[in-house]
Amino acid sequence: MKSKFVWMLATLLLVCGKPMTAQTAEDTAYVALKDMPDARVFLPLPPDSSSLEYMDDMVQFQWGKTQRNTARGQQASRESLWTPEIMCSIMSEVLGLNTISEAETPALWRLITRTYYTGFLSTTDAKNEYGRKRPFMQMNDPLWAEYDTDLLLTNGSYPSGHTAFGWATALVFAEMWPPLQDAILRRGFQFGESRVIVGAHYQSDVTAGYLCAAAVVARAHTNPQLERDILAARAEYARLKGFPAEFDPVTGVDLPHGEDILNAPVDTTSYRYITDLTRHWDAKKLRETPRGQQAKDEAEYSLPMMYQVFGQAMEIAISPEATPAICELIGLVFERSSQTADRLKPLRFRKRPFVQLGEPSSVPGDEAKERGKSSFPSGHTNLGWTMALTMAEVAPEHQDEILRRGYQYGYNRLIVGYHWFTDIEATRQLSSALVARLHADQSFRQLVENARAEYMKVVGIPTVEYGVRAITPTSGTYTIDGRLTTADSRGILIQNGKKRVVK
Repeated sequence: MKSKFVWMLATLLLVCGKPMTAQTAEDTAYVALKDMPDARVFLPLPPDSSSLEYMDDMVQFQWGKTQRNTARGQQASRESLWTPEIMCSIMSEVLGLNTISEAETPALWRLITRTYYTGFLSTTDAKNEYGRKRPFMQMNDPLWAEYDTDLLLTNGSYPSGHTAFGWATALVFAEMWPPLQDAILRRGFQFGESRVIVGAHYQSDVTAGYLCAAAVVARAHTNPQLERDILAARAEYARLKGFPAEFDPVTGVDLPHGEDILNAPVDTTSYRYITDLTRHWDAKKLRETPRGQQAKDEAEYSLPMMYQVFGQAMEIAISPEATPAICELIGLVFERSSQTADRLKPLRFRKRPFVQLGEPSSVPGDEAKERGKSSFPSGHTNLGWTMALTMAEVAPEHQDEILRRGYQYGYNRLIVGYHWFTDIEATRQLSSALVARLHADQSFRQLVENARAEYMKVVGIPTVEYGVRAITPTSGTYTIDGRLTTADSRGILIQNGKKRVVK
């Protein structure tokens, strides 16, 4: 099944004039197909056309059609290209470069190309499993975008591969150059939205594509080549823009600003508000079920709750005494997640469902303290998905279950009546933006390394079998191809059970 999708990618690239074999596509990615996070496990099924969930897809499909004869629609059509060159064009525009190409900017080009295939291939299993019809097929509309072809007729709509490679590239480039993170991420977000406008994907396909991208970028961070490529691209970009050698593009850069990345929350005048209402009513049916009880039990926003939820997913007992390094990492993520969400809430205030509708939630004890706080973004969702992306890097063997529990933790808030569906949906993009910013800091990457080493020790996995670095290079000057040049820059890379020196 995987080879079918990779073959389709290779065929698309041949149509677009870029010869590429299926094996080359996989070899170029930072994550092997067999190691990709499985969206069939951590994401819900695509909405059936007879379900209430499908209403949001229909509303957004109609919205997309209204955008086609506008400048935004023209942008969406241009962005339908299925090759790394489209990301080169977008990133060069945001970064203020004339071009990004193999000949002129080899480090930036390599980072885009490898990230492109990593994101694109992340949707493989789910696409092959579900084979969902695309909107233009379901609605019997003609193909509209400039570069889309009839090959889409045989390629599943859920999740959106276009969205996945676009958002993955945006996340990695936001990490590469944090001063421009908001602009980079906004373009990456719009790139996915463009697929709704052209009718190639439903909104739920695009949302799933964002999540696949975030998940696979988390896994890609277990490959040390990604960090080397990011550092090489950063050095190349700084040189091209004339920054002095001592310029630090990371220290002092704020956390991502959600108001500059995401769309404004849905209000009561929007057609999409109707879909928020239907999703709210549908989720209320779960309150008296075991799933509803789980949502109530996990309503607590605290470090002990994070230890419990993700300890279960990782199949270890997490506590300050037993796993201090993992707890230190969880504590930092908890703090930064809270800061990111709390800053955005007053800027994009929206009444919570139980307040807007004048009805009780299923967690009445929290209503008084939460009544005056904004539903957008969802702090719980931000915490759960940010934590899931981080812990999936710490324990990639359990990545699917970790991501599934992180997704559930956000969906809990729809069930208990504290957040609207569209608030939860948007917040997960904020989470992945935050993780990208955190990864730009060497101190955060070191905490992840420490937590990973501790996890390996707790579960008894020898380093040589785990496929990660035993020693991490942390200092020195990086050349254009991502290698350290200092004499003491030796590190050990464990790859396929064999040691080799990283210089």
